[in-house]
Amino acid sequence: MTSRAGKLPERVGMPPVAPGAQPLLGHLKPLLTDPLGLLASLPHLGEVVEVRFGRTPTYIVCSPEAAQQVLRNSDRAFDKGGTFYENMRSIVGDGMATCPLAQHKRLRRLGQPAFRPDRMTGYARTIQDQLHACTSTWRDGQVLDVLPEMRSLATRSNLATMFCRRDLGPQVDGLRQAVTDFVNHQTILRMIAPGLNSLPTGRNRRYRKSEARLLRFLDEEIAAYRQDGIDHGDLMSMFTTSLEGDRLTDKEVRDTAMTVLLGGITATAVGHAWALHQLSQDAALDADVAHEAQAAAETDDDCTAAEMMDRLPLTRNVVAEVLRRRAPSWIFPRVTVTDTTIGSLRIPSGAQVLLSPYVLHHRPDLFPTPENFDPHRWDGRDPHRTRGFLPFGAGESQCIAYELAFMDLTLSLAHVTRSWRLQPCPTPVRPRPRLHMEPHGLALRLTERDPR
Repeated sequence: MTSRAGKLPERVGMPPVAPGAQPLLGHLKPLLTDPLGLLASLPHLGEVVEVRFGRTPTYIVCSPEAAQQVLRNSDRAFDKGGTFYENMRSIVGDGMATCPLAQHKRLRRLGQPAFRPDRMTGYARTIQDQLHACTSTWRDGQVLDVLPEMRSLATRSNLATMFCRRDLGPQVDGLRQAVTDFVNHQTILRMIAPGLNSLPTGRNRRYRKSEARLLRFLDEEIAAYRQDGIDHGDLMSMFTTSLEGDRLTDKEVRDTAMTVLLGGITATAVGHAWALHQLSQDAALDADVAHEAQAAAETDDDCTAAEMMDRLPLTRNVVAEVLRRRAPSWIFPRVTVTDTTIGSLRIPSGAQVLLSPYVLHHRPDLFPTPENFDPHRWDGRDPHRTRGFLPFGAGESQCIAYELAFMDLTLSLAHVTRSWRLQPCPTPVRPRPRLHMEPHGLALRLTERDPR
C-alpha cells in the first residue's frame, strides 16, 4: 500500500528497530566493523528496518517491492540528499549520480545519446585496444596486486572511451594517480562524517591536489572539444554536442564526465577484480570461460558489440553473478522530502532511506543458495529484468552507463582469461566495504595459458 506524499493512510505502523543498538552510538559500531553482518541480519525483521546512526532517522530497505517503490518514486517522496550526497557533490559535482531528481531528467536526456547502441561497437573496439596494451606487459609467473592492476586497466579504458581526440599517453600516469587518490578518499566514515574531509591531513591534501588536476584537465578538454566540434566517436564528443534548443553547459559536461569517468573506473575495477578472484577459485569454470573467449576471438574482427556479447554467454553469466554476489555499489541512500509510507510502514519526512543491493542479492527467496557462486542461475535470463537485481539501481535514476559497464566487464574478463590463468596466492581475501565493496588482499599469480 503506497500513500500519496504527505497523506498517510489510517492504518500504518512504524518499522521495527534492528537489535543491538548502543546508547548514543546506536548501530555505528557494526556499520564500521561488520556492515555486511549487520545487513544480513535485517531481512527477516521486515521489508523496512530502522537502524540508528546519530540524530537522523535511518531505514534500510529489505524487500524488492519496497526498493522499487523508493527507486521508481512515483509519489516524489524520495530524493538524493543528506550528508552522503553533499560529500559526493563536493567530489564529482552535480552529475547524474548526485544531482537532485528535479535536475536529473534533463541531464539524462542530454547525456543519453552518448550511450546509444550504435555507439557501443566503437567503445568496444577502444576497450579491446586498451586491454591489449595493458596485458601485453604481463609476464608468466608474475604476481598481480589485482585491485590496483584492475584500477589501472579501468582507468585506461575509461579515459580512452571518454577522450579519443588525442593521445593521452604522457598524462595517463598522472591521471591514474589522481583517480587512485580519489578512490582512497572514499570511505563510508567520510561519507557520513563530513568534517573529516576538511581536516589538514596528508590524505586530504593529496586528494585536493588530485581533484584540482582532474578538474583542470577536464576544463581544458571540454574547451578543445567545443572548439573543434568534431564527433570523435567518444563520450566527450557526445556530451559537448549541441542539441536543438538545449545543451549541457560546460559545468554540466564536467560534472557528467567526472561522474561517468570516476564511477566507471572504481566500480568496474572492483567488479573485474572479484570476477578474477572467483575464476581463480574454480579451475573448471575458468577453463570453460577461457575456451569460450578463445572461440569468440576468432570471429570478433568484423562483428558489432552486440554480436561480441552474444558470443560470450557464459562470460556474461559470470559477470552477472559477480554483480549479484559482490555488487560493487553495495549501499546507497535516499532522503524523504515529506511524510510518506513504504508499503504499510510510516517513514517521516527528513529520514534517510538506505537501499542495499547486497541485502536483496542475498535473499534466498530471490536467489536460491545465495552464497553459492552459480553463473548458470542466469541461463536464459536477462539480469537487468530480474526481480531484486539492482547493481546499477533502477527507475529513472538507474546508472546511465550500465550497458557500457556490463560490456566493459564482459570483454575485459574474456580478454584476460583468453591468454592467462590467474591462480590464487596463499593470502586471505576478504570484502572491504568502502564506497564500493573491494576485495582486500587479493593477489593472483599469472600463468600463460596454452592457446590450444
